Amino acid sequence: MRQENVGSLAMPLKSTILALNPTSYWPLDEAPGSPACLDAMGLQNACLPTTGITLAAVPFGASAAPLFDGAIGSRLTIASLPQYSQPCANALTVAGLIRPHTLNNTNTAGSTDRYVHFLEKAVTPVLDTEWAMRLYNQNSGRPSRLSFYMFNLAATAANPTNEGAGSYMQFGVSTDTTPVTVGKWLFLVGEAEPWISADDQTTGSILWKQDVEAKRIPQDKYEYSQFQVQPQAGSGPLSVGGTAETGFNGAIAHLAIWNRLLSQGEIDSIWTQGSADLQSTPS
Repeated sequence: MRQENVGSLAMPLKSTILALNPTSYWPLDEAPGSPACLDAMGLQNACLPTTGITLAAVPFGASAAPLFDGAIGSRLTIASLPQYSQPCANALTVAGLIRPHTLNNTNTAGSTDRYVHFLEKAVTPVLDTEWAMRLYNQNSGRPSRLSFYMFNLAATAANPTNEGAGSYMQFGVSTDTTPVTVGKWLFLVGEAEPWISADDQTTGSILWKQDVEAKRIPQDKYEYSQFQVQPQAGSGPLSVGGTAETGFNGAIAHLAIWNRLLSQGEIDSIWTQGSADLQSTPS
């Protein structure tokens, strides 16, 4: 059952996303003082921390999105459901828009490659991480790279450091033609394809950025020799805006999950309407 959110469910981008029948959809347009961010599909609302997130702070079309201050703990949490894991239907799509307010987040993971998981499903950043969307700092070894990863729940003999099968977009390095810019909205889609078998090297992770699909590479496949990932469902919640150890400084809007892969036409429709809404945002 869909929940009528504050604001306007008739807002064009909301209507576009709802027409694609997501499993869960968080418009993230609640007014200040709201106790939670509602799932428009009625499954699982997002819980707010006591500090660190300012609701309705960043304009987006006819509504506004929350601002995450980048501090540790400034994140929304959404309790785990089987539908938020790839094995539920042997496919998963996660989509949303982010607006970085810095190119170098303060609270990051990694050493040379400093990064933030601004969206992940995990118990902790190193325990039972199923999947994640990652933004690297500009001052890292992978400047402003965006990635979507699928992981094993734990390290294996074949993959002792539990590296993930990842698809990425990086301006000037990949086919990406859109730089990550402070104050600019980015439309991102992560797709976890069906896992077929331990000797299949045709499926894995896909990242879309601004309606452009990342070039497929061997390292985005589940069964890449160094990764050998088999998606599994864990008990970890969804974390939005950071993890227990990192924080994203910026805005996030229109987060949605599907238990299937979206077609290019469906991704096109979200991008087209989202762009139109942003163009109508008051200055």
